[in-house]
Amino acid sequence: MSGKKAVVIGATGLVGRQLIRLMIKDDRYETITIITRRPHEIKDPKLVELIVEDFDKLQEYQSSMNAHDFYCTLGTTRKKAGSKEAFLKVDVEYPIEFAKIAKSQLKFQQLSVVTAVGANSSSPLFYNMAKGELEDKLQGLNLKALKIFQPSLLLGKRKESRFIEEVAKIFSAIASFFTIASKKRVGAIRDVEVAKAMIEVAKKEEEGFCRYKPGQMVDIAYSV
Repeated sequence: MSGKKAVVIGATGLVGRQLIRLMIKDDRYETITIITRRPHEIKDPKLVELIVEDFDKLQEYQSSMNAHDFYCTLGTTRKKAGSKEAFLKVDVEYPIEFAKIAKSQLKFQQLSVVTAVGANSSSPLFYNMAKGELEDKLQGLNLKALKIFQPSLLLGKRKESRFIEEVAKIFSAIASFFTIASKKRVGAIRDVEVAKAMIEVAKKEEEGFCRYKPGQMVDIAYSV
């Protein structure tokens, strides 16, 4: 189906930037509305910037989000957020609000969301618990089509430095070297691979719920 409209929230993040670059090249998409607090670094005739300075007020902008495909790549860290409460707003509350808006749209066909490997609402680890809570609440919305992507450690060029992740990337990249022939990743996945998998899954336009692990995403990314 060509002439489709899409909405992306989290377009300035690691996966989000790659997603936008790929979607611009995809002939299926006629327009791509990106919800952002500030102007996006990528410019293209297909892109429509919806500047929302306060995501607590997302509902006020839902009339500008009438689209077929919705993508959510929102995510932060506790350090950047400043507190557990602020983290939960970005990683749980805003994605849920976005999903509710998507469901309310007449053209809505599918929602694709990035969470994380290990997502489990019963986990003693705060990060995994939060991502699991997000997944549980999303499934509770009974969307026509919900696709959840669970990357492990993300490889890509970040705007901000995260020392522990950078160290982990080195070891992960070494491990990945030994499995590169099969296009697999050990403990890590590239941002562009996640983005590519999201778009390829969306192309199938399949209804229902499905969850994708790192290995599956890599397979999908290199299947075309």
